[in-house]
Amino acid sequence: MATGYVLGVFAVVIVLMIFLISKCKVHAAMGILLSAIILAIALKTPWQDIEGTINGGFSGTIKSVAIVIFLGCTMGTVLEKTGAAIRITKWAIGLFGDDKMIWGIALASFILGIPIFADTVVILLIPIVSLLAVQTKKSMMCYGTVLYLGALVTASLVPPTPGPVSAAALLNVPLGQAIIWGLLTAVPSVIAATFYCMTLKTPVLPKEEFIKAAKEAVDGRELPGLTKAMAPIVFPLVLIVCNTAASILVPDTGIANFLAFIGSPLAALFSGCLVSLTLTGKDWKTKKVLDSWVGEGVTAAAMPIIVTGMGGALATFVKNAGVADRIAEMVVQSSFPAILIPIIIAAIIHVVTGSNALGVMTAAALVEPMLGTLGISPVAAFLACGTGALMFKHANSSGFWVTVSMSNMDVNQGIRAVGGASTVAGLTGAIFTCIFSALHWI
Repeated sequence: MATGYVLGVFAVVIVLMIFLISKCKVHAAMGILLSAIILAIALKTPWQDIEGTINGGFSGTIKSVAIVIFLGCTMGTVLEKTGAAIRITKWAIGLFGDDKMIWGIALASFILGIPIFADTVVILLIPIVSLLAVQTKKSMMCYGTVLYLGALVTASLVPPTPGPVSAAALLNVPLGQAIIWGLLTAVPSVIAATFYCMTLKTPVLPKEEFIKAAKEAVDGRELPGLTKAMAPIVFPLVLIVCNTAASILVPDTGIANFLAFIGSPLAALFSGCLVSLTLTGKDWKTKKVLDSWVGEGVTAAAMPIIVTGMGGALATFVKNAGVADRIAEMVVQSSFPAILIPIIIAAIIHVVTGSNALGVMTAAALVEPMLGTLGISPVAAFLACGTGALMFKHANSSGFWVTVSMSNMDVNQGIRAVGGASTVAGLTGAIFTCIFSALHWI
């Protein structure tokens, strides 16, 4: 098939996929599956091979990621239900005092965005943040936005949140490396976004019901200790990073082999789930914890697992047809900076669909076949997809509406606050990604 035809078909299918998801409100999983089938037919894949290719691409992608996503979502559910998220927030805020309260909110959100979806972090903590806004006489444009942005950045860049876990699996990036480089990129991104939020001084008062709810929570709820609250997050991350370090420093030794198991994503996240049981007290053996809360983790994990698998199926047809190689060759011949390609793809998907998780996962699936020709590493592509998918949150995003409505902002204030801060975070992360790549650190 002619190069022009192949690239034209690919472009039309991607536009169709984005149109189905963003305008027709088709679920992302179904939209990607339909796009994969259309691409397969248009690229003249033998009819009898289409189903097998889809199943192979789907299963090959989720085999190393499905259980990890499920465990991460389950651990996040326990942190939500037990008050651990509130304890971490109170600790972070206490580190900075009234004058620098915004940095405490940013730190708490940053930490909680690692195991918990950003939208959920806002829902959990908006009462506390509303009360703090009254006490410090700050605008909810400032406090509400930074509450969302801290979690959004880590949810886009740092496993075990489903988006970066899926992207790491699609790009064959070891989870330890994804965590380390994701954190190194996320920190300056959140700092830049927080400075931007500090410029948002238009008076916006919090909602009264959240202030009341926060006072009731402070007065009547017993919270776990800080060590217990942090342990389920820190323990698995330490195991994964130790595994990565041992594989580099002392490969093929007894300790490296041992850490290869306990520091594997599955074992580490399972350990985190077990550690999180200490937060539940005497309830750890009840049906509520062992069945109902785990069931909520299954529900939360289902969408990212299915979407990741569908992305893998689509990527298989892209790879088999040589679409990625042809696009990559065109980029190389044009002298366009290759590292910008995954950033741009992720940004476009995110801006049009409103989902940063979808932007991260889909961009990773589309870019993976191009890496060899583009000459960028899987880690660089991982960071590029994560930072690109942060660009410009706006009115088609559930996280945008959760933050704007709960922070008592109007739409224009939300665009300026959430849209501006997310773009600052994404651009900052993209700049650091380009620097890391140019220095050959990744």
